[in-house]
Amino acid sequence: MTSDLVFRPITGLEEIELFNALPGPYNDGLAEDLQNGHCRADWMWVALRDGRPVARVGWWSRGGTRPEVLETLDIDDAHGDPHRIDIGARLLRTALTALFPAGTLPPPYVLQPLPANWRDDSTTERRIKDRMELVERTGKFFVERLRYRWTAGTPAPSRRGILTFRPVSSDEEAIDLLTRVLPGTLDAYSQADVARSSAGDYARVQYHEELLSYPSPREWWRIGVRPDGEPIGLVVPAQSPNGFVIAYIGVIDGHRGQGFVNDLLAEGTQLLAAQGAERITADTDLGNQPMARAFERAGYENFAGRIDMRWD
Repeated sequence: MTSDLVFRPITGLEEIELFNALPGPYNDGLAEDLQNGHCRADWMWVALRDGRPVARVGWWSRGGTRPEVLETLDIDDAHGDPHRIDIGARLLRTALTALFPAGTLPPPYVLQPLPANWRDDSTTERRIKDRMELVERTGKFFVERLRYRWTAGTPAPSRRGILTFRPVSSDEEAIDLLTRVLPGTLDAYSQADVARSSAGDYARVQYHEELLSYPSPREWWRIGVRPDGEPIGLVVPAQSPNGFVIAYIGVIDGHRGQGFVNDLLAEGTQLLAAQGAERITADTDLGNQPMARAFERAGYENFAGRIDMRWD
């Protein structure tokens, strides 16, 4: 039954153990996030039955001013409650109504980390699909992404020698390259954002709000250039708060399918390895098989995945 439930946010740090009564990948860091302002008590909701949490949802933010991602969403998987999805959906709907006024778009739900082979284990698959079904009561599936990593000791991928590489010379050059990569992209987020605006507008936002947000220097970025001097793509090796990453890689429309992505990835990987990277991570969509195969050719391992869901 779902009528004997209480839905409410936690009162503060003193109830973090109550919120963490359900297992989840972020439990160890939630108290610190609450203290540092990345989470807020009114963003962290529980469904209680006789004082015991049977579902929870929680949002996270870099700056703490507004929720940026639905990070925590859990239901009680252990007791086989046939109403567990209904309970979670009611809790989520209640929290969404409280936190986001009508007409306000809630941030996405990111279900991670997922095992790379999550469909091969029936228990794991059921847990993931339960959460997807729960969110689909109010939102929708958007994209499944693959997470890759290169580790020191793996041979660094080699370039073919066709391209030369140079740094980005200016903001406008970088934005122009991003704009020229977007037509024909297989990246779901890029496709959706371009559909809402234009390639040029989205490239400008992507440059200023995403790529420049990395604390590592822009001097690391590399443009791949053909012998005739024509740029064919861009790779952005970077360092995030969580480690070294290939933050962006793209080949200009019209030059895809010629192996240039392998050279760009090799250049970015070698640059980060020279910076002392013991581990480099990168993501791509499940549907972007050309990029996935490029990572695998370069010695990157598909170690995990994630599923993004949205309300637009």
